[in-house]
Amino acid sequence: MKDRDLTTAALFPGQGAFDGTALLAAAERHPEVGDVFAEIDAVTAAVAGRKLSAIVLGTTPATMEGLLADEPWVSQLAIYGMGVAVHRVLTGAGWRPDVLAGHSLGEIGALVCAGAYTVEDGARLIWARVDAIGGLDLRGGYMAALATGADRARQLVAFVGDESLAVAAENHAAQTVVSGSGAAMETVRGVAGAINVSFARLAASVPFHCPLLEPAAARFAAAIRAIPQREPHTPVYSPIYHRFYEPGENLGDLLAGHFVAPVRFAEAAHALHAAGARVFVECGALETTGKLILRNLGADGITVVAGLPAGARSAEPAVARLRELGLLDTARLDTARLDTEPAQPAVPAGLLPGVDAAAFAAFWAARGRGVLDHIRREFEEYGAAVPAGDLDRELRELYADALEYPVEVFTDDVLLEAELGIDSVKQVELLTRVSERYGLPARPGSFRLDEVATMGKVIAYVRSVAHESAGR
Repeated sequence: MKDRDLTTAALFPGQGAFDGTALLAAAERHPEVGDVFAEIDAVTAAVAGRKLSAIVLGTTPATMEGLLADEPWVSQLAIYGMGVAVHRVLTGAGWRPDVLAGHSLGEIGALVCAGAYTVEDGARLIWARVDAIGGLDLRGGYMAALATGADRARQLVAFVGDESLAVAAENHAAQTVVSGSGAAMETVRGVAGAINVSFARLAASVPFHCPLLEPAAARFAAAIRAIPQREPHTPVYSPIYHRFYEPGENLGDLLAGHFVAPVRFAEAAHALHAAGARVFVECGALETTGKLILRNLGADGITVVAGLPAGARSAEPAVARLRELGLLDTARLDTARLDTEPAQPAVPAGLLPGVDAAAFAAFWAARGRGVLDHIRREFEEYGAAVPAGDLDRELRELYADALEYPVEVFTDDVLLEAELGIDSVKQVELLTRVSERYGLPARPGSFRLDEVATMGKVIAYVRSVAHESAGR
């Protein structure tokens, strides 16, 4: 650890933290994104015969549901690649974090970005992780978030008394993740419902951080023994081991311990704060770890920066915020990675018949940028009445924030009342908030809540009403 107080921390989210729309938009704006995924492709092409970039940087945005339906390595490497890519964009702009920390899977991204492993070797670690788990009988296991603190969650786990069950992550005082076999988790669901504790299944491919994975730890450690490690150039704090990784440690053996040990993120937030961290930058999407920081530390004296904010087309808002905070080290800026302003596109004078081409070219050179900015503002205002690509994400985030659930539980087919415990009064309140946000007309007297019983139906309803009210 450094001999001075920390000021900025880079956070790498874990399971479920993937936003294909944001990633695709960022890849168009920042060449660093494609570079990172090209490095990962070198691994996946060799071991799986497929390139990850073809899946996540194609013509249409990838979804978390789609990634989970694919081979197990796909979702894990997509989340990893997104975090590393955002970190590379921000450091390419001159940001130098004082410490890095990851949530679960995110610890591998943190170690890679601290220099302990190359990007390709980080991908090999994750491949070995998935491969070691692949041969296990996980008995239909999964993970779920309970809307309660760690102590009560541990009591619930002890009450159920299943050997596969464990507290997997302690996120904050009102959210704890549990993990175990399918039968054990269904028992937890029933007990939680009986004591009015909300239960939300997470978008994770495996029940991580529970005893079911213990047989995979030794296989993983053996498989990665030949992967070289280097001394990190930046301290890395582990929410799993509740300390900084130390020089000379065998990182492979420590990473193997991740399979069954819990993630104590709440404790990590306070430890980083005690070490001097006041600015927390999320290297990833969905702002999951940033929100956890605020839930644990409060907003007083704490600044959270979303590396790739929801709905953003690039990491430029994060770069601007870091610049405003005086955290861009321009003296050490790698100009080869500067995210430069794209060239101004040529516009044919033929758009204005009868106008002299030379005169138009001179006008465009002098005023073209302002014209494009005006068109962009007009287009955004035009699209604001009926949100398109971002509507799904905005609605899921609105429901997640209001209910204090992870955003990934709001899949299209999740039943709001039967599965998430959202009663009719709360559903009406949320629909009212949605209507106010998007300027929707009042619901007709014939409207029934069963028309919007799932998240997918809520989104379809809002889109339909928004289009009707816009006269489309």
